[in-house]
Amino acid sequence: MRKYSVLVLGLALWELSGRLGLVDQAFLPSLTVTLVALVDMWEKSHLFMHVMVSLARVTAGIVIAVALGVPLAFLLGRILPGFAERVEPLLRVFALVNPYCVFPLFVVFFGAGETPKIAVLAWVSLWPVFFGSLAGMRGVDPGLLKTARSMNAGALSSFRKVVLPAASPSIFNGVRIGVEMSFFILIAAEMTGATAGLGWIVHSAGALNQVPRIYATGVCIVALGVFLNRSLVFFRNGLFFWKTETDPVTGAHMGGGRRVGPAAAALACAVFALVMVVGAYEIWKAERLLNDPAEIPEYRVWTE
Repeated sequence: MRKYSVLVLGLALWELSGRLGLVDQAFLPSLTVTLVALVDMWEKSHLFMHVMVSLARVTAGIVIAVALGVPLAFLLGRILPGFAERVEPLLRVFALVNPYCVFPLFVVFFGAGETPKIAVLAWVSLWPVFFGSLAGMRGVDPGLLKTARSMNAGALSSFRKVVLPAASPSIFNGVRIGVEMSFFILIAAEMTGATAGLGWIVHSAGALNQVPRIYATGVCIVALGVFLNRSLVFFRNGLFFWKTETDPVTGAHMGGGRRVGPAAAALACAVFALVMVVGAYEIWKAERLLNDPAEIPEYRVWTE
């Protein structure tokens, strides 16, 4: 409880600074005003739709990053290690390219719509997933592979039963970092040419000078980011309960958690699929509401 005392103190100062007139609420509304705006957005401005749209985009980007990054890491880390040594510096340079710079290129290549947004999220997520997977592939105990070969295990069987389980903690850490990075770039991507999403809310509210809604959306973004991070850490600790380490970024303890059973894993997969399905529907719904003149009066976004 002590580690949350600074957070509670910060929230209290935020509320008191507005109520006591220490700051102008036109620029920094109090916490109460911000939460009221958040509730108002939920009731009148389709906040659920925007949250699900953003989650669906992040999820699609991560799926693409995993589908590309893990096989590529296996190819370079286990099959072509010499070639990997030569191309890794170039890949490191690609990973350092600012995603804000490549987003216009994705718009040129893929046109308007969902594709460039998902593509830039996949690009941002690809590199932590790839390098995390590559480190895991390289770190596989050679003795385990020799044991597998002595039991006449083929390349595919060795990958499935030895390499992938051994590299899974590193792969999962890469996925978690990819989610965090993609969630931040998502807001910028949704502020350009989007019809829905949390970034679109920030852009629209800013254009109409609706400051409380900007802060309310920021609170929503932070809460959603913390929830995603803690959920991934929870599943990481449960899936790899036998491996303990410290997160180099946050310093959080990872590993040693309660083991995640098949039922919990199945539930997580079901929630994952549900987010994709509901998010796809909400994207279609947002486009219909904004593009159909008959629906616009009912779509109370930032006109109230």
